Amino acid sequence: MYRIFFTLLLFVGCSSGVRPVIAQYIPGGNESILEDGRTPNGALYRSFVPGWGQIYNRQYEKLPFVYGGLAGMGYLAVTYNNKYQDYNDAYHYKVYEEQVDAGLIDENPNEDLKGAYDDIAAEFGPVSSSSLRAQRDVYRRNRDLSRMGVVAVYGLSILDAYVSAHLLDFNVDENLTLSLIPLPSAVGFRASYRLF
Repeated sequence: MYRIFFTLLLFVGCSSGVRPVIAQYIPGGNESILEDGRTPNGALYRSFVPGWGQIYNRQYEKLPFVYGGLAGMGYLAVTYNNKYQDYNDAYHYKVYEEQVDAGLIDENPNEDLKGAYDDIAAEFGPVSSSSLRAQRDVYRRNRDLSRMGVVAVYGLSILDAYVSAHLLDFNVDENLTLSLIPLPSAVGFRASYRLF
């Protein structure tokens, strides 16, 4: 699932198209300013609010992927966290309940967590503490991966806004050419290019 999401994000980032615009280079500065006043640093600072960097770059087609990625990963993180909490409570109840059944202790100190165990037992039947612990660990791992996914999507949206702002003034004119011509008398190639 993560591979599909990041492949789509990469595809949209690569296929969104670079728009040729006129830019002005400031001598002594390290960034260009587009004729409407936009800068790559402006996109970078705005992109800390998810999607604002893409809006600043006027790349509105990327917004569904930014918000969809954040919402999807956030939903998974919340869902897995809720499942983790349920299985954690059920595990802490069942581990002491097994000790009560074995006669090792007199009463279960986690009797208030019986509801979480009952909900799981109603769905799957009686479950051992080791099974609950294993499933709890699966949900914890998925929750943590989903949280890292939220951070990754957020970071990629910032990186996308910054890099796209640098590429807004990239010249994609048809006059750009590069040709490699083999040399007849020597081993090697001669390269020629035209920028304007």
